[in-house]
Amino acid sequence: MDWDKLRIFHAVADAGSLTHAGDSLHLSQSAVSRQIRALEESLGTTLFHRHARGLILTEQGELLFDATSTMAKKLDAAAARIRDSEEEVFGELKVTTTTGFGTLWLAPRLGKLYERY
Repeated sequence: MDWDKLRIFHAVADAGSLTHAGDSLHLSQSAVSRQIRALEESLGTTLFHRHARGLILTEQGELLFDATSTMAKKLDAAAARIRDSEEEVFGELKVTTTTGFGTLWLAPRLGKLYERY
């Protein structure tokens, strides 16, 4: 199986639409459609029921979507471990504090925090 086709399949299944998946992947709707058709042909099965309101996964499509979801989660976890191994700080930090503590103690120290991270 082709990794690119699986990535496109996952985006289509997640979006429920060739057009929306194409937008998120920066591909045309027709390019996405061709990739899905090629994947279906290589597997010898239909992965989506096509309706006026969008696409619905077939039973075989559900099986493949479960597999691609697991793959995506594992890839995300691997990427996070790689980032962690480099001791790189990433992500969003939210701080909630009282007005007095935030104004008198925290605010004067934020400049150093921004410089460092």
